[in-house]
Amino acid sequence: MPTPMGYTVYMSSLPADLTLDSFHKQLSPILGNIGIHRHWICEKKKFNRFGHLTFLYPQDGSRFMKRHGSEGGKANLRLLGHNVHCRPNDKGVDPTLLRVLIKRQEDEAERKEHAELVPSPPTTEFEISGISCGHYDYPKGQLTYNADIEWNTTRAVAKWTRETLIVTFSSDSVGDQRVEIPYRIIYEVVVSDRPSSLFLTLWEPPRMFQLPSDIDEATRMFSISNLARPNPYRPPTRKRLSYLQHSRENHGEILGQSFVYQMKLKRELLVRNLERLRSIERLEFTTYAVPVVFSPHRRMAGKLRALRSASETVSTVIPFDICYQFEALVQNGYLLPHIVQQLLVRLWDCTSSGRPSDNSKRCPFSAEAVKKLFSQIPFPGPYTEAKMFNPDEIWALIVTNEEKIRSGLVEGFLTERARENLTMVYKVQVTPSRILFSGPEPEAKNRILRKFPKHHGFFARVQFCDEDGQDLHFHPKVSLEEIYTRFKKVLLDGFQIAGRVYGYLGFSHSSLRSHAVWFMATFVDDDGRLRSYVTIIRELGNFQGIRSPAKWSVRLPTDDSILTHDVGAARIGQAFSETPNAVNLKDLNTIIQKMPDVKSRDGERVFSDGVGTISRGLMEAIHDSLPQKSRTATCFQIRWAGAKGMLSLDDTLRGTIMRVRDSMIKFESKDTQNLEICDVANKPIPLVLNRQMIKILEDMGLDDWWFIQAQNQELGRLKGITENTNNTVTFLRRQKVAEQIPLHRFIRRLHRLGFDYKKDRFLCTVVETVVLREVRLLKHRARIPIKNGVTLFGVMDEFGFLEEGQVYITFDQDEDHLYPGLHGRDVILTRSPALHPGDIQICTAVVPPEGHPLRSLSNCVVFSQKGKRDLPSQLSGGDLDGDIYNVIWDTHAVLSCRREFEPADYPRVPPLDKGRDIEREDMTEFFVEFMKTDKLGMIATRHVILADFHPAGTVHEDCKKLAAMHSTAVDYSKTGIPVELRQMPKPLKARPDFLAPAPPANIIDKTQVDFEPPTAPSAGEDEDDDQGPNHLFYRSDKILGKLYRAIDEKKIWTNDIQLVVNRAGDLWKELFEYILSECENLGLANWRGALNDAWNIRQAYEDMIFSATIDFSEHASKSITEIEVFIGSIFNRSGVQTRRQRDTSIRLKDEFDRIAKWVGNVIRKQNDGTGTESESTALELSLACLYVGKTGGSSNVNSTGNAYAKRRHTGTYESFRILAAHHALRELEAEMQRSEARFYE
Repeated sequence: MPTPMGYTVYMSSLPADLTLDSFHKQLSPILGNIGIHRHWICEKKKFNRFGHLTFLYPQDGSRFMKRHGSEGGKANLRLLGHNVHCRPNDKGVDPTLLRVLIKRQEDEAERKEHAELVPSPPTTEFEISGISCGHYDYPKGQLTYNADIEWNTTRAVAKWTRETLIVTFSSDSVGDQRVEIPYRIIYEVVVSDRPSSLFLTLWEPPRMFQLPSDIDEATRMFSISNLARPNPYRPPTRKRLSYLQHSRENHGEILGQSFVYQMKLKRELLVRNLERLRSIERLEFTTYAVPVVFSPHRRMAGKLRALRSASETVSTVIPFDICYQFEALVQNGYLLPHIVQQLLVRLWDCTSSGRPSDNSKRCPFSAEAVKKLFSQIPFPGPYTEAKMFNPDEIWALIVTNEEKIRSGLVEGFLTERARENLTMVYKVQVTPSRILFSGPEPEAKNRILRKFPKHHGFFARVQFCDEDGQDLHFHPKVSLEEIYTRFKKVLLDGFQIAGRVYGYLGFSHSSLRSHAVWFMATFVDDDGRLRSYVTIIRELGNFQGIRSPAKWSVRLPTDDSILTHDVGAARIGQAFSETPNAVNLKDLNTIIQKMPDVKSRDGERVFSDGVGTISRGLMEAIHDSLPQKSRTATCFQIRWAGAKGMLSLDDTLRGTIMRVRDSMIKFESKDTQNLEICDVANKPIPLVLNRQMIKILEDMGLDDWWFIQAQNQELGRLKGITENTNNTVTFLRRQKVAEQIPLHRFIRRLHRLGFDYKKDRFLCTVVETVVLREVRLLKHRARIPIKNGVTLFGVMDEFGFLEEGQVYITFDQDEDHLYPGLHGRDVILTRSPALHPGDIQICTAVVPPEGHPLRSLSNCVVFSQKGKRDLPSQLSGGDLDGDIYNVIWDTHAVLSCRREFEPADYPRVPPLDKGRDIEREDMTEFFVEFMKTDKLGMIATRHVILADFHPAGTVHEDCKKLAAMHSTAVDYSKTGIPVELRQMPKPLKARPDFLAPAPPANIIDKTQVDFEPPTAPSAGEDEDDDQGPNHLFYRSDKILGKLYRAIDEKKIWTNDIQLVVNRAGDLWKELFEYILSECENLGLANWRGALNDAWNIRQAYEDMIFSATIDFSEHASKSITEIEVFIGSIFNRSGVQTRRQRDTSIRLKDEFDRIAKWVGNVIRKQNDGTGTESESTALELSLACLYVGKTGGSSNVNSTGNAYAKRRHTGTYESFRILAAHHALRELEAEMQRSEARFYE
């Protein structure tokens, strides 16, 4: 094989409007004519008149030049009517592109050896004669399509690409528009020949754009003139819209409810292309002659206006929570407005007599019964029965739901939530095109919710996101200004539902990061006082003297005058921080003292930044308010009045004392009664490396084999998880999967009794899914666990024991990890995110003598108060208000770090001050600007790329510059000063291979994980199918590339994870028969008398699981799976969760643990107010639960009837039998022990 040295051709006089995709398409046949079909790449930017063509092999370049090279100034190549001049590139071959071509060659050889490629589906394109947006309805029981808006197109084209249907059309007076409909949001495609049309039913609104023809020509000319600059700014080529433009109608008024789009086309075009369309596997096609109606009185806009009018009338009588659910069914596109209007009027008739205070008692059903409709309402369509949308049928269904709710079982679950200091809060999603309503969902309490325990319904958590629940996707070709303008309008104007108007209230630092805010509606509190935004903010504290958009001001009216208070957004945010637990300091007679901060001699450095102390007496009182597992903590992250930070135990204090420092106090507040607990240091956090840490450690001199050995150790462990039951049990325990059951003990019990969990598909998928998640984190995020390391909260040595450069590391050791003493050993210390090479430092661990007050601390790293500069600030600008720090004491790693870099020392940036009182509009501007400029991920990714590319790694000046920009971006929420993205170092043409996307995997049939087959690369990328940038990748020769390539996830999945077992026999039937036999031997045979209770428990359990699949889904219309609920983790098809998915997974795990705990309580306390009626024992009831659990079918389907079987959120749940079997085995063991004890008495 020839040596790939590369050859680059410089091509000039190209057409300026020639795109890269067109350039590739034009060159492909030309190169094919001279026998070159692969191993080349072309480059050209739009509006440039030059480009480059690079070959992997020099002989291919020579062959091209021999045929098409310019001679004597004469061009020998013609493209699109232009004579193109070709000559060898003066600058030679770009080494990055050469590495890209080499990697492509390697990938091609690997695909041929290991994979059968699925051909890339061909692009299908045809003209359509018209497009409309409407909805299905059933007048007189007949399905019809009601067109709400129709566009009279002058030209329209439908293009079916690999992932997306793209419709572009021109319409009178509104210019050119583009509609993108990803296949994943198409529920059904109906093919109709009368008229010849395709009807698409969507899960959510499509993405809509205004095309360049309607963008200011001056913008385009500015773009062309800018190209001559060294770092030209290229404006977007299309603008994203909130709704499609129409000359007369308002598409934005109805697109949230009208989810059916009709494309009309000629019959011969439909026949010619239908077979190719049916080959798109992701689409469901149905043939049906759909009648089309263009009746003004059936238009969605008029129906919505009528519903709003009716809602304003009935909301004075019908309880808000019920009205909310009905309107949410319309707003989210489940029911048509006129259906809900009829239901509301009927309910109004039932409740309008008598006093308003009695209305909730006279309602025939609750809000929860209405909410269950979200799981029961199907998509309208050709084979959905008309009666499913009959108001009388829906009313009867709600009444049936209410009867089941009134069984009383759910009350115990609500009590369980209350025990854990959760409350139910309405959730709202604001997307580019609509506002979605959901909930109420469980939410951790914060200060404001705690102040108004009876009025939580007047608060709502509002998420600003894209239609699919994710953050708005940045694309350099797309302007999002119109979307941000819409978001700003909602922030300023609020929204109305069920007679209430909710307006902006505030946000916490973490909710700002996730683009979420709190809204509220005015209400009258228990004391008869009107509560509004103004009164609530005023009572939080005194914010005077803070002036900044990040620390904004608002005018607070008093009785006699207008006072101006500068209110800090970051400060007010403390009141919205999640604080699940709180301690009443007044009841404890707590003494609160202030003490000075510990500073450097020059006063410039604060060693105690964010940390105070508490006495043992107060610590023990805090323990009493915490769950049992958290009652060993000695350090607490807190919010109190206007203070935030950490409190650590000081055993020299007597009584009940709390001591806070000035650095903790962000504003003055009289709200001093409650000490709110955000987090506790009750256990060490396992240390896991990430890409940034690995790269800096590599630059410090740590050799490759240490990383590879650590990865191989973890990989070997993961490969062996499904090898035997003991490994599985250990893994599930460490991962805390279904911890409340606990699952690992259940599987161990099965194994001891001779039952194999692998016979059950659901249990296998649980194990496989969690193992796959860990393998993909290892490969695609380099998340390598380090045995000799730990992550801990940071606090300060209050007693001056530690010298400069010393730390005290203390943590609880578990049975799996016993560590030697660390006294006198050097350790590696860092904090994430670490981008600057000096963000990792080496210091000395010291252990105080027995009896020293520091020895009372646990699960924390204690920093010295001595020296010129505090150590936390040297580690990515850390402090002690709740930051966690990573410690590694592995001897080889510490000794191998031969280079240690000076830490960064960025100057403190003063908050932006506009020099005037800042109005509420400035705050909404700040929030929207944060969404626009929230590019932390972009900066971090650019840093990883450049650190891999440059030989100097993170020490390279471009990387240091990005580290500084990252620090600025992190502080933006506090300073109001955004990062100037145009200052970023220029991106490279390609990325290292370890940043390549993971092969997609999906949960299919709700119980099985499967990889999508690899798709053969198409001849050229379709520039219309540019849902994201098509990056080029090269083979990285640094440690991150080596680690990445060392893991073949598909091979590991097939050979080591996926369980291929003989599932002959029925595990649950065999287990039931075993337990039944043992019960009969014990004389316990009354389990049949508990069947009715068992069915009720299963029904309630599956209702809770269903609610979790909806409540914890990012998408208001699509649910997550039972598998995800059971393992407490959102499944991401790309293998790596987003930040929002990680946060949601934490809450989801807690919710399933609560559900599982509730089931156990009901079984063990069946006569303790839980609604069960039988006199059976816990063993008999759990056996009855196992019986109904092993019975096929879903309790939901059984209870609602076959008419509603085709629902949007369908499925038979399988996890109830696992819980039932666990409790049956446990109760059986207990009964056997009691029987044995009686025998020996």
